[in-house]
Amino acid sequence: MAQPVTEEALTEEAPPLARPDRPGRRSRTVLWATVIVGAFTAALIAVIASARPSSEVAGKSPLLGNAAPPITGPGLTGGHYSLAQFRGKWVLVNFMATWCAPCQQEMPQLMAFARQHAKLGDATVLTVVDDPSNAGQLRDFLAAKGATWPAVDDPAATVSYGLTGLPSSFLVAPDGVVYAYLLGEVRASELDSWLDQGAVKGFGRA
Repeated sequence: MAQPVTEEALTEEAPPLARPDRPGRRSRTVLWATVIVGAFTAALIAVIASARPSSEVAGKSPLLGNAAPPITGPGLTGGHYSLAQFRGKWVLVNFMATWCAPCQQEMPQLMAFARQHAKLGDATVLTVVDDPSNAGQLRDFLAAKGATWPAVDDPAATVSYGLTGLPSSFLVAPDGVVYAYLLGEVRASELDSWLDQGAVKGFGRA
């Protein structure tokens, strides 16, 4: 005998049916996820590989490609120096102060660069006093580290070079043109790369 259908049975909703798994859809989802993750990873690796070390960044400056502003003044250990007297060589114009911790930390790299190129005779470092009140301490610091390159006190240089912070270095080509503006601690190997790039582009000639 058939069972009677009650009003409650008519109004009760049937439980939802579970959607059967679709292997094709699941595999396509996994495939797309793999492609997206792979593309993101490849892009990230490319960015990391092409990025310059954080310690040294090529900065923007209106001086790039133009004649370097003159630097001239008394040397910290005597005599008188000017940027112009080093025409024909690459010159790393390095602004410095002893209260700048990164400036002190980059000294071994400056020493290595200066030592190597003193033998080659193609480049030199020119330290410029950033803080005139710190000139005496800077002289003693450079002497204690064994730096033999010239260091000059020219208060006008920080203005003409548009200095905004330390460490800051400008790489001046043998023809007197500003080739690179470097923010942060310099590295000898990176400086050599800049020289090589500049020579290829024709900046290595006076």
